[in-house]
Amino acid sequence: MPARIIPSPIASLIKNVGMELGLPLNEPVFENMTLEETLMEKANTIPIANALIRTTTAITMAKGSEAMNVISPIAEITVNFRLLQGDSVEEVIHHVQEICTGYQVDIETIRAREASGLSPETTRGYEIIGETIHKLYPEALFCSYITIGGTDSYKYQIVSKNIYRFMPVYINQFEQRMIHNTNEYISLENYGKMIAYFKDVMQYYQQ
Repeated sequence: MPARIIPSPIASLIKNVGMELGLPLNEPVFENMTLEETLMEKANTIPIANALIRTTTAITMAKGSEAMNVISPIAEITVNFRLLQGDSVEEVIHHVQEICTGYQVDIETIRAREASGLSPETTRGYEIIGETIHKLYPEALFCSYITIGGTDSYKYQIVSKNIYRFMPVYINQFEQRMIHNTNEYISLENYGKMIAYFKDVMQYYQQ
């Protein structure tokens, strides 16, 4: 799907954390480019950056023949799309139809919903999140971004637009790859900080 920078929060994320994204701005080919241009240029080689600027596509299931020496008359694949704000289910379906032009393909939408709304950064709840993070991680930069995976929190949209998808855990790249994988876990330190974070947020929000 086409890539684009969402003014907020992605543009503000780039402005606030800049070099912390790990973008190779010191390379000669990028030295005269803006952070936005660099992110767009490097999106295909940095998975997290790619997921911040376009609707993502992941083939999660595939089925063909039942035997290795039999040609199947039908093959099926299941594709999971995570919509970027501004893209619609209809646009994704049209995109797939365009790709499949000229092939004998039947397209079926198994389950679909539009992208979640963007939560405001001007609420007291958002401020409390930042204040609590600074207590647990004084060295951390506090800035909004978009969650790059789908969560069940969209169900809360019927009661509030102030939905902040966040867990106060510090994980490395290896631990990140363990999410929804075999032996998924978090460290005892992260577990303790999660408890402290939510306790603090609830206490301060009541004041």
